[in-house]
Amino acid sequence: MLHRSRLRSILLPEIKTDRDLAIYIVRVVVLCVAAAVALDVVNQLTFFIDWETSLRSWIVTVFVAGAVAIPVVYAIARAHLDLYRAKEVVEELSRTDPLTGLLNRRALLMAADGPMATVMALAIADIDRFKSVNDSHGHLAGDEVIKVVGHAMQAELGAFGLVGRIGGEEFALVSTAAASEELIPGLWNFCDRIAATPIVVGSSSIKVTISIGVASRKEDQTFEELFAEADRALYLAKASGRNRVVSADDLQETDASLVGSRSGVATGERRYRSVG
Repeated sequence: MLHRSRLRSILLPEIKTDRDLAIYIVRVVVLCVAAAVALDVVNQLTFFIDWETSLRSWIVTVFVAGAVAIPVVYAIARAHLDLYRAKEVVEELSRTDPLTGLLNRRALLMAADGPMATVMALAIADIDRFKSVNDSHGHLAGDEVIKVVGHAMQAELGAFGLVGRIGGEEFALVSTAAASEELIPGLWNFCDRIAATPIVVGSSSIKVTISIGVASRKEDQTFEELFAEADRALYLAKASGRNRVVSADDLQETDASLVGSRSGVATGERRYRSVG
């Protein structure tokens, strides 16, 4: 089993770093030189003339075998390393949103839809009235707004978990380390900061706001159900005036008459605002 493992490491090496490259070259070159010298030893002893001739032949064999093996083995090892790095680039591109550099929808949902014990909360953020940005300033300006908001979200909320762009002007945060008492104030701070900070694009100064819906995972709840709750909270945030955070945990406690004002979007909103 050991010999088979060593043979596999030579024929099908896993070369992922420059260190792996160097180790593979040394190992295989030494093996090639040893094999060449062993054959020459057998040859010299079979047709033995004298020890001086045999020693001279073995030294020449070492240099010739090394000179031949080093470039060949290096080429093989380099090809494996380049292939591995190319696969990494392709994998990274398949997981990354090209505009913002954040995780894309596929990567974010795959990471989130693992063991449910690791998912504590999901926040979905959407840039309010984004169509008017494109209509008034053009799509290039709209792209810049998306990039700025995405980078700001990563910078301010990345400590809470995974941040990604899930489509258009919509982003998501999968929180795996923060309780709601910490997350909600953080979302509010982010929401307020975006509203207070104009985004400069060329000669234009663009002001946008963010609406956020957040849902905390319940026991035995699937990720699809968690996503639906966060999406419903986002819908309520939009319907009740935008530029706010609404928690799905408090939707059932919300009185319909309070939906129209920011101070009464949800009982939990007032509580969380006082914490932050």
